[in-house]
Amino acid sequence: MVQRILRINRDTIFKLRAEPATQLQPNERFSVKAGATYEIQSYAYANADGDFNGHIKFALAKQSIQGFNTWFIHSADAQVEFDGVVVYPHEDQESRPVLNIAVGTLLKRRPLQSSALPPSEVAPVSKGQRFTLQSYAYSDAAGDFSDHIKFAILNESDFVQGLSTWFVYKYHAFVEFDGDVVYPKIEPSDFVVRITQNTLFKRRPVQSSQLAPNERFAVERGSSWIIQGYAYADASGPFNGHIRFALKYPKDEINGFNTWYVYDQHAQVEVNSRVVYPTNSPPPPPPPPTFPGNRFTVPGVGTVASGQPIISGGNFTWGEATKDGSRIPANATIARDIITLARELQKARNQIGRPFRINSWYRPPDVNASVGGASRSQHLYGKAADIQVSGLSGRAVANAVFPWWNGGIGIYSNMPNVVHLDIGPRRYWGF
Repeated sequence: MVQRILRINRDTIFKLRAEPATQLQPNERFSVKAGATYEIQSYAYANADGDFNGHIKFALAKQSIQGFNTWFIHSADAQVEFDGVVVYPHEDQESRPVLNIAVGTLLKRRPLQSSALPPSEVAPVSKGQRFTLQSYAYSDAAGDFSDHIKFAILNESDFVQGLSTWFVYKYHAFVEFDGDVVYPKIEPSDFVVRITQNTLFKRRPVQSSQLAPNERFAVERGSSWIIQGYAYADASGPFNGHIRFALKYPKDEINGFNTWYVYDQHAQVEVNSRVVYPTNSPPPPPPPPTFPGNRFTVPGVGTVASGQPIISGGNFTWGEATKDGSRIPANATIARDIITLARELQKARNQIGRPFRINSWYRPPDVNASVGGASRSQHLYGKAADIQVSGLSGRAVANAVFPWWNGGIGIYSNMPNVVHLDIGPRRYWGF
């Protein structure tokens, strides 16, 4: 028979309800110490209605506490083991998304205009505040949250007004995972300014020599920016050969401004990968003879560029696998595993027929520890990648590749648009 153990990782409390401790009566709490273990009959971290407000629900196997055998515990404070093997948190589920506040705004208990909420249901937050999350969502079965992000804060010490779950207007915040923005993401209807050669963004449509340093901003070929709208002329006429555009998200504002100009021979406007301006733009210049980006040495491979495909003719680059060369593989074995994973990911991309965005691939041990990655993570060996596919949920991508993918497939309630794929042992979680 499988031995099921709940192991306590820090001093904490058992709860009869999945609520902040401040909202519980003394008889609804029970203190437990780090290192204690309890044999359990079952556990769950979610049900059909969603997660348990950042808690694990468990049923004790051979005892009761204060007359009850079913309790909750904050999920950051414990782990579940079956015959000595950790089964929760799942591999890489320990890595957590982070909510960043982009502008001073209000957190809300309901996704409504703040004027419609009583003072007890709003809380001010400042630009730059960050919250490590248990989960986030931008919609549920009933639809979206009126352009709000719903999120649950992981650590009780960070709870706002003693509460974990809040809403925030999606244009005032963004969610990161391993340093990359995972929400808001590019939608098919979004306008995108794509830079076709190294150039400058400008506050006025004039020669750059006429601008002060704070009126210009250098941008690189290949970079892209989600925009709210664009124009090439107004009632007074064209903008001296420039495109005027307004950045969509406050997180992308440059020097505190969202409206800029760019020379129209150095950029193009796209919707769903289709160029809409210039309408008769000439074909892009041929690519340079060498691959773009930083150059660095990969053990067993040699010198590569961040824009260089890992496999010939493939879509995945060494820059994506190594965070633009900041995470060099420790040895040739890891490099070979990165190449093997790139081949498998290419098969998945070809099947789905949409670009894959890499959120996280190879993580050296120090990086893996700093982002809260699992100690046995396949990312440590270059064998795993966390991915987003525009227009598809993580579950949709996982379902598409499930019949043939031979390694690990993971989807997360706390990151609904991310899927984990690895070339480790065959296993899956979150389904």
